[in-house]
Amino acid sequence: MSAKDSCCQKPWGASPYGVVSLLEMLKFSGRDFFFDVYHATSLTLLSPSLSASGIKVMVDQLQKVREQCSDLGLTVSVANFDRTLKQIGYMREGDGAALTEIARLVQASFVTIHDELNSYEFLALAPADARYWSDSLFNSATVEYFSEAKFDMTEAGKCLALERSTACVFHLMRVLEYGLQEISCVLGMTDPRPNWDPVIRKIDFELKAKYEDRVFKGATDFLANVSAHLQAVKVAWRNRAMHIEKKHTMEEAREIYNATRAFMRYLAENLPNAKGVANGA
Repeated sequence: MSAKDSCCQKPWGASPYGVVSLLEMLKFSGRDFFFDVYHATSLTLLSPSLSASGIKVMVDQLQKVREQCSDLGLTVSVANFDRTLKQIGYMREGDGAALTEIARLVQASFVTIHDELNSYEFLALAPADARYWSDSLFNSATVEYFSEAKFDMTEAGKCLALERSTACVFHLMRVLEYGLQEISCVLGMTDPRPNWDPVIRKIDFELKAKYEDRVFKGATDFLANVSAHLQAVKVAWRNRAMHIEKKHTMEEAREIYNATRAFMRYLAENLPNAKGVANGA
């Protein structure tokens, strides 16, 4: 692997600029890293000159720090160490002046490492929140049935993990829109993106009709559950969420998230096809 490629291999792996687990962070020991840097710096200051074996020890230590900088993506520090190692290659045993210059370069690299590390910010998530980030809590049947909503299911979880509660609710509203489209298809509605009111009115009309006049016989419980949930969503969530002044708390977002998961799972497991419902299946 080239030095350029190695620079991209940060300890946090496939998500270099995202949230990482504590385990991944612990794999990189800041204490050991700075000890290595300190050791490398100290070697250059031990005496006015170093023996050949001493120079080799110093090179090995500097190479170790350089590799750690590369793993962390500290490209400026890597370049500094490359220059330092190249300078050492020209140094002869007992050359005190060269060693002084090496010490200056190593000390400058230490400052650069500090500055580069200072540009990173890490977010720590509590276990209760991290689960929303790592995996979609929508079950596999829901994700499979509503595959087009997978993006919003995932983003809703990430927003919840990062305490972006209002953004979470907006993604959940988009998830619910997919469910609404499926329900409208079952009811034989032609509008590909129906509003909530027409769907609710059609369900209520069906539920209030006499059994012999119903179009969707055998689906009373299903339609009643759908109607109740849509009413709650329309009044308590959607209308407010679509107004700019409404902000949702974390408690509200969690409640909406859990309710949406439950409803979408109910649809994925119970949505009959339009033909089956209309025939009274």
